Amino acid sequence: MMPRRIILGIFAGVCMVAAVWLANRYITEKERALAKKEQEVMSNYQAPVEVVVAAKDLPEGTELEPAHLKMAAVPEKFVQPYAVRSPNQVAGKVTMAPIAADEQVLSTKVRRPEEAPSGATLSSLTPKGKRAVTIAVDEITGVGGFVRPGDIVDILWTVKVPQANPQKEEQATTLTLFQDVPVLAVGGDLLGRKGRQPTGGEKDKEKGYTVTLALSPQETSFLLFAREQGKIQLSLRPKSEDASQVSVIPANITTLMQMQLGMKSSGAVPSRPGRHVEVYKGLKRDVVALSEGE
Repeated sequence: MMPRRIILGIFAGVCMVAAVWLANRYITEKERALAKKEQEVMSNYQAPVEVVVAAKDLPEGTELEPAHLKMAAVPEKFVQPYAVRSPNQVAGKVTMAPIAADEQVLSTKVRRPEEAPSGATLSSLTPKGKRAVTIAVDEITGVGGFVRPGDIVDILWTVKVPQANPQKEEQATTLTLFQDVPVLAVGGDLLGRKGRQPTGGEKDKEKGYTVTLALSPQETSFLLFAREQGKIQLSLRPKSEDASQVSVIPANITTLMQMQLGMKSSGAVPSRPGRHVEVYKGLKRDVVALSEGE
């Protein structure tokens, strides 16, 4: 019969081998589980995409500048719909809602500066210190109907000016009343948002329409006075031009002849009528006074 000590030794050896085998199996299963988990994680994080994120907290109404934005690599799975891929896509635009730092910038959360935010009213779009004033125009005085909300116009005024000599007729004169005037609305179209559009019958019936401008309180009163005394005409300024004021000489028959035809005034007309002759040399007109003996 085998001694008890040997039997215990064999049993202990078997137990040790079993323990080692179980430990190895446990470790192998753990490694397989970790490898599978790693594969799943890597599948989620593969192919990162460069998107635009906020460099800092951006409140609503912020006009985006390069300092407000930065690029970040985001796993494709976590790229949000409408995420912006280049800062150039949103440069100069305005945020419609707050954007937190490191949050992806979405094209649906920004708008162009000239676009009205949702629910905006004319009073909220009128610049501080300005007043919204509406005038009636037609296809001629309204630049052929091409003026749109957000455009910049000059306002011209044509009026008959009394002459120093009461016996002379009033002289029609056109002058630039105001320059660099923002257009807030055209008809029912508000700046950045479509308003009520007239029906087909209305459009056929109404040859004129209205334009709403932003002027200072003093300019508003001048415009309304000028409207009642003469004729108002709009002149559309190019988008590429800065807001500088341009010197414009009032236009009348005298300035037109002087600037375009080179004709100059010959001075005072002799006081005794009938004692002078008019001499024309091409388009140049001279008045020659006659002496008593002539």
